[in-house]
Amino acid sequence: MEEELCKLTLVYPPAAEETITELLLAAEPPLKGFTTWAADGHGLDFSEATTAERVRGKIRRCVMVAVLPRGRLAALLETIRTEAGAPHLAYWVEPVESFGRL
Repeated sequence: MEEELCKLTLVYPPAAEETITELLLAAEPPLKGFTTWAADGHGLDFSEATTAERVRGKIRRCVMVAVLPRGRLAALLETIRTEAGAPHLAYWVEPVESFGRL
């Protein structure tokens, strides 16, 4: 029986990028890989935005996506929650129907 996979997406401030990346690279057992990129956050709450972000109407964010066995998800999220110390970190999880390389 194949292991059920899920896609974890994290969105966090750029200041947390190094910490998040290091936590994921140090995960045991190792993750098979993940992808990160820079993004802009849009929304209604700009209370903690810089002046430049308020003028632009968007906040700088980083995004990380990883496909992993669902059985590893809870422990990984707990590690991120307790060790990343990243404010305003959002996440969501989606089922993965198929995953492979071509």
